[in-house]
Amino acid sequence: MNRRRTLAGLAAAGTAAAALLTGCGGDDGTADGPVTLKVLTWEPGGAEYWQQVKSSFEASHPDIKLEMESVPFDKYPEVQGPYITSQSGPDVMANNAGLELFDRRNAYVPLGEQAAEINKDLVSYSGACEDFDTSKNCYGVPFSYQGNVLYYNKDVLAAAGLDPEQPPATWDEFGAACEAVAATGKTCLALGLSGTFPAYWDFPEIARNYLTEDDIRALLAGTISWTDPKLVSTLEKLAEITTSGWANDNAPSITMLPDGADIFQRGDAAFAGTIISDAVNWQAFGEALGDETLGVTRWPVINPDAPLAQKFSGIEGAVYGVTQWSDKKDAGLTFISWLAGKENGELWVEYAKGQPLNTNVDSALLPDSPAFLKIQELVADPTLHAGVMLSGPEADALARGWQQVTLGQLTVDAWAEQMQQALERSPTKQQN
Repeated sequence: MNRRRTLAGLAAAGTAAAALLTGCGGDDGTADGPVTLKVLTWEPGGAEYWQQVKSSFEASHPDIKLEMESVPFDKYPEVQGPYITSQSGPDVMANNAGLELFDRRNAYVPLGEQAAEINKDLVSYSGACEDFDTSKNCYGVPFSYQGNVLYYNKDVLAAAGLDPEQPPATWDEFGAACEAVAATGKTCLALGLSGTFPAYWDFPEIARNYLTEDDIRALLAGTISWTDPKLVSTLEKLAEITTSGWANDNAPSITMLPDGADIFQRGDAAFAGTIISDAVNWQAFGEALGDETLGVTRWPVINPDAPLAQKFSGIEGAVYGVTQWSDKKDAGLTFISWLAGKENGELWVEYAKGQPLNTNVDSALLPDSPAFLKIQELVADPTLHAGVMLSGPEADALARGWQQVTLGQLTVDAWAEQMQQALERSPTKQQN
């Protein structure tokens, strides 16, 4: 890390750097006052964090004003889609790292060789780059680390006669725990199947028991069929969660955020599979339940001998890129460069209580809660996040199929066929 320097000077060089945005210029003249930069986001980290982003950035960049358009996560594609179709609207937009971003890459200006300069102090930014390859086009800037864990309520486990300090570690143990929890009148796993949450939060944790890292890259490329036994087995275990009665009955009709998370936060469920670094992370659950009541673990292992079974599904968080149609590309580049910097990394820790990517963040600012410290153990052994390898059509088909299987309207084999059809409708995946 000794070769690294801060990004403080990068904002001042914004105009020169913008010339590297594949030859696309921008009219950022300030003769009539500050440039107003329109930013489309779902506010990962929460409203307070984004208020701090706006005030801190504007304080150090008086020539740029941020106009934030915040959209709920599950409604985000509905709002973003028309902007992309009409080639108008925001100057900067967010997308999840991975194929969600790649599916929409034509809406963004590639950063070119400037990507390495902007992102040089980040642990990783490959999820912002095509094929997760930093030598290829990168379409924006991440600033947080993301991934999946299983949160649990120690009081609910204790009331069910289970050891609150030893959560179930295997699939069979999890099934037995769910039966014990159900006998107390509580839900075992708080779950919402509407929207893309199943793709990002649940699917990867089952898939790790069946897929190798080569398989996950094949999933990215679209060269593994959804009728492959490994993926069919993954769908079977997802289906088992709901058909065995381990989740809340209304799971097919609700979203995980906020509805499923609310079930857990109210103390009405033993477990919730969510993420480490966003609005439904350890801090939100700790505030609702009490830090002493909140536990964190991996999802239970199905195949103990699987090479990825004990790994952490990790990925960069939301990626912010400059839109192709913006006439304020210089200002947009300045803003996303600032997002990658130490100042914003420390805001992310302080106000979002999330995992920063910037290596220069003051370690004294990191929380000391038991849940956060446990998460540090889990994230130390990461693997590829299978969920972000799914295209938009696949993510939609995963959620819709799981809803139908849960309601008895679809078999798992038919679900696998629907997933294969979604793969074949995915324009950014290369078929053999």
